[in-house]
Amino acid sequence: MSAMSFSQDQMRKIAHAVARVLIGSFLLAKSIGLVIDPAGMEQYLAILDVPDYLMWPNTGFMVLASLAIIIGFQTRLAAALMALYIFWTSFILNYRPGDPVAIGAFWGDLAMIGGLLMLFSHGRGCLALDSFLARWTDEKDAEAFEADIIEQAEVAPTA
Repeated sequence: MSAMSFSQDQMRKIAHAVARVLIGSFLLAKSIGLVIDPAGMEQYLAILDVPDYLMWPNTGFMVLASLAIIIGFQTRLAAALMALYIFWTSFILNYRPGDPVAIGAFWGDLAMIGGLLMLFSHGRGCLALDSFLARWTDEKDAEAFEADIIEQAEVAPTA
């Protein structure tokens, strides 16, 4: 037995955090690629008759949502919105039944949607910003509650 052993619960927590960071990192890298080389995406959108001015708001959304997923801030909301976004953009841009490359990209996007739906169903996990904020808020609420009780006891008239 090694000196460093993990319980099944600890391994589950670590795996959840790693999966969340990997999914978010992939999406962030994809969106940064759009920022670094916008000309390629603009040409692709022009071929499909999609207005190129839509690229920048979509890229901004992808960056913000992927960062939220990585740090674990509003993970369920970010994962759900990103899954919807990826489905519709992939359906519009990649769903072409006669083109095996486009259909391959569509199925790859569906796999990513599956990962995002897993994040949605399981939530942020314990190694996330929201978990830290919840613990910090709970501690502050408990301290404020104790202070209110002490204050009320000091102010209350004695009979």
